[in-house]
Amino acid sequence: MVSTDAVRRVKDSEADAKKIIDDANSKSTEIIESAKVDAKEAYDSLIEKAKKNRANIIKKAKETGAKNSEPILNEAKKEIDKSFNFSDDRARDAIKSVVERIVNNNGNS
Repeated sequence: MVSTDAVRRVKDSEADAKKIIDDANSKSTEIIESAKVDAKEAYDSLIEKAKKNRANIIKKAKETGAKNSEPILNEAKKEIDKSFNFSDDRARDAIKSVVERIVNNNGNS
């Protein structure tokens, strides 16, 4: 027959095995939760870096666009100013030319 000592040892071994399994399950849950936290922190950090990088790229693009467009805008302003700033002599000549064309086209002299 089986001795009580052997039965007790089997029961103790089963209890020890159950404790080891429970401890392993608990530890694996802790590891998984820790990994989730670490992954979220890494993800958040990457997202934050990407947002800063995007903001820097946009800022540099705006600065470059403004810098590159400045000479073009200045030249356009000069051209506009030039077209509005003509002398009285040029204005008289232009008016005289327009009047002559109107008169000549209508046949009235």
